[in-house]
Amino acid sequence: MTWEKGAPDGVQRNMFKINGQFPGPTLEVNEGDDVVVKVRNLSPYNTTVHYHGIEMLGTPWSDGVPGLTQSHIQPGCKFTYRWKATQHGAFYYHAHSQSQANDGLYGPLIIHPAPGTHTPYGLITNSSRSLVAIAAAEKKRIPLLLSDWRHVTSMDEWASSQRTGMETPCFDSILVNGKGRVQCSSKSERDKLTTDEQKAILGIVPGAKLTDKSCLPPEVLAAFAPSPPDFAAIPPNFFYGCNATQGSTEVIHIDQKRTKDETWVMFDMIGAFASQTVQISFDELSMYVIAADGNDIKPQAVNSLLITNGERYTVLIHPQKPKKYTFRVSGVAASQLLWSTAVLDFKIHGQNQSSTPSIPYINEVGANTTADVIFFNVDKAKPYPPQPIPQPADATYKMTMTMGREAIYWAFNLTILPENTEDLTPLLFAPQPNRQDNHTITVPSQHSWVDYIMLTPGRGPTHPIHIHGRHFYVLGRGTGNFTWPTVEEAAVAMPGAFNLVEPPLRDTFATLGAPDSWLVLRRHSDNPGVWLMHCHIQSHLQGGMSVVIQDGLDGLPRIPEEYLHPRC
Repeated sequence: MTWEKGAPDGVQRNMFKINGQFPGPTLEVNEGDDVVVKVRNLSPYNTTVHYHGIEMLGTPWSDGVPGLTQSHIQPGCKFTYRWKATQHGAFYYHAHSQSQANDGLYGPLIIHPAPGTHTPYGLITNSSRSLVAIAAAEKKRIPLLLSDWRHVTSMDEWASSQRTGMETPCFDSILVNGKGRVQCSSKSERDKLTTDEQKAILGIVPGAKLTDKSCLPPEVLAAFAPSPPDFAAIPPNFFYGCNATQGSTEVIHIDQKRTKDETWVMFDMIGAFASQTVQISFDELSMYVIAADGNDIKPQAVNSLLITNGERYTVLIHPQKPKKYTFRVSGVAASQLLWSTAVLDFKIHGQNQSSTPSIPYINEVGANTTADVIFFNVDKAKPYPPQPIPQPADATYKMTMTMGREAIYWAFNLTILPENTEDLTPLLFAPQPNRQDNHTITVPSQHSWVDYIMLTPGRGPTHPIHIHGRHFYVLGRGTGNFTWPTVEEAAVAMPGAFNLVEPPLRDTFATLGAPDSWLVLRRHSDNPGVWLMHCHIQSHLQGGMSVVIQDGLDGLPRIPEEYLHPRC
């Protein structure tokens, strides 16, 4: 890891690079492999690396969370992560210290399925020719790493937030595999694209309009803050001063050698965002969504797919007409109008490539361009093969998510995880079995099933919830006051709101962006360790929105000496 100059969207700034590149190199392994990642920190900052979505079965010391599973990797020092690839699918690695992921410290992680894995491809087609082509596509799967980008470092952004008492959810560009450009809109274009949700929010302050960076202005954001921010301390370039750049565009080249061949392409969509949620699509091409967060699902044929930060989806496409197809990434967060594109350049040997522009399914704000556009249904992403879950759970925890005393702090159960937690002796090395408080959940038995009921009172924003270690089942989500003490009682009262038969299996899932919303997750404690549950919006994570889960303490594995006493 190094700290050096880079200009992913055409504007130079200091950033992290891994092995001299951004994004970091794709780590590609096979299910069942023993994985060893050696990190040398040549940057001037303490850091760690988390392998997002990897369950770390039996190796919790390699989860990469400072203060919980390891100490920081100090400048000039080395650290070795060792773990077994017990899963397959799309994952990614990123920094888990402060908000360093915003500075470019991330890269794709792809795990190919073990031979004989029961895949869902046969639910898409029964053509042996097509299945052979799909199997070939799996061996050549292509990661599309999607990220939002700022021209200021995460340290400068956080320092500004602390001075002003306000978050600055205004970005400069969206990158696809580390490539993008700054796009500036005219006032008339902004007025045309402003969504109804944004108009309603802008209406809180008479006469308010989006800034020239297409962001909600500070005075509007301040209306949601518990205390007035210091407007004078906000650097002007955080919200204003859009300067378009040429940047660069990601182009994916797919060449079909023979006319009689059949082409399928497998993409791993990775939401490495700091804050954004986006709608994505390939013009004119349907996508078969076959996996969510590395877990195979019953395929859905769709035209567009919503991805928030931390989520991953694996899709198959079947291009048949040689053409340049635009890949669209359209931000849907109310805080800003922000979009990007890439190109799928599909050629067939011996055929002319069409020169007509591809026709979009979605526009710059992710809205469908025609009435027949099919969107992915995240609540119906059923695991494949089916995975029945035990009922009822052994324990239930209600977690209320709110803003803290200032608009830069976020809390579970009115309690923020102290920022200095990163600097403490890792809790994994000395677990506290009797500890049960607002930011610590202790599950003594490794045989327990636990329900987590996530509550967002009032008009709180969407929170993409990520849990380290074991994945969780999404039993349901909705709006209204969740008054029931258990999921079973709630399901009797609202049977249509829950899926207790084939619920989606995820490691990251977003709460509804609606007043008084709730989300119910069920998770097994059979992977003993000390794990973090947190909102994956980087500013919320750094602002304290985290809970520690001490899982299955009766079965904790013995920690190797090299992790208990690491040497620089």
